[in-house]
Amino acid sequence: MNLNDFISSRRTRWGRLTALLDRLEGGLQPPLNRNESEELFALYRLVSSDLNLMQTAGGSAGVRDYLERLVARAYQGLAPQPKNSIWKGWWRLLRHDFPASARRQWAVLFFAAAVMFSGTLFGYIATSVRPSVAVSIVPGEFWRQKPAQRVEKRYQAQSLPGFSYRPGENLLFTVYLFTHNILVGVGCFALAALYGVFTVAMLFFNGLILGSLAQRYIADGVGTYLFAWVGPHGSFELPAICVASAAGLIISRAQWTRGGRWGSVMGAIRAQRRDMINLLLGSAHMFVVAGIFEGGFSQLTSAIIPYWLKIMVAILLFLTLTLYLFFIPVDAAPVSTSPLEAMEMESAAAPAALRQTPQRATPLAAPAPPLATPRPTPAAAPLPAPTMRKATP
Repeated sequence: MNLNDFISSRRTRWGRLTALLDRLEGGLQPPLNRNESEELFALYRLVSSDLNLMQTAGGSAGVRDYLERLVARAYQGLAPQPKNSIWKGWWRLLRHDFPASARRQWAVLFFAAAVMFSGTLFGYIATSVRPSVAVSIVPGEFWRQKPAQRVEKRYQAQSLPGFSYRPGENLLFTVYLFTHNILVGVGCFALAALYGVFTVAMLFFNGLILGSLAQRYIADGVGTYLFAWVGPHGSFELPAICVASAAGLIISRAQWTRGGRWGSVMGAIRAQRRDMINLLLGSAHMFVVAGIFEGGFSQLTSAIIPYWLKIMVAILLFLTLTLYLFFIPVDAAPVSTSPLEAMEMESAAAPAALRQTPQRATPLAAPAPPLATPRPTPAAAPLPAPTMRKATP
């Protein structure tokens, strides 16, 4: 094996692999895309073959050591990396991944919100035209008394001289609320696997109840109390239901479109599975916040806190949530544990035609690695006359 020819024919791909590893290890932007991840894996296999050839042929020790270090770096870069701590992963989810997924999936999120709003509007109009409709829609516990009587009774109870708000007394009620709400969100997510029909029905029906209830309270002259009561926890609870439903509607969209640009239903689900998980986990946190407000602050009447202040808090909470989900800058780049995982996700997200006819990445020119070149051969001295030796077996 001619060492000079071996080095000159392979030094370009060695340099390219080194450049890709430098980007990967240094965290340089932009991150490796699908083609570069495939190229990194292909170069790792080629350079491993070069190393095996050097070890077999017994070539230069310097070149062999260089290739051993390069192959070891590539293996370490391709191997799955240790997971971050639970706290770092939790912070990453809330600070970046959840809002980034909400922005990528804004279409299904706004569709879920539109369905719920349509139900609210329909319930309000239907109850205004025929008040008896509310009896068949709103739970019976709200009809034991008229809305104005319910509000007055609660106001009188909180106006007593000995009344004092104790958060601990509502702890069990709070835990029940956010546990129940999380189960509702999980139900909306799971039912979406049936082409989203039941999820859409649940969204519309929840809006229907809210609209019918709002009409009855407004007609009875206690609409301000309703907004001050539902507003603080509803600013998180209602969007949380939409977010959880949107996570499931991603599956429904893939079913109705037969995978869309991903070519298959499973391909679309695999490509968007991180967004579904992020939305579902994010909605669970929103349900917890809503339960905390619903179990305490929302239950207070104007005997303790003015209604205008509670409504202002509700507006502030909703604006904060909107800024958090759609406007505050986030790191939208998906986090992968290894280039192989990134390659797998990108492959699932690629169109079917691209997966059927993959294109081979063309290595780019890169600076040659610092290999030791053989010393120049001195001028040849006269060779002695050859002597004939008998061949030995």
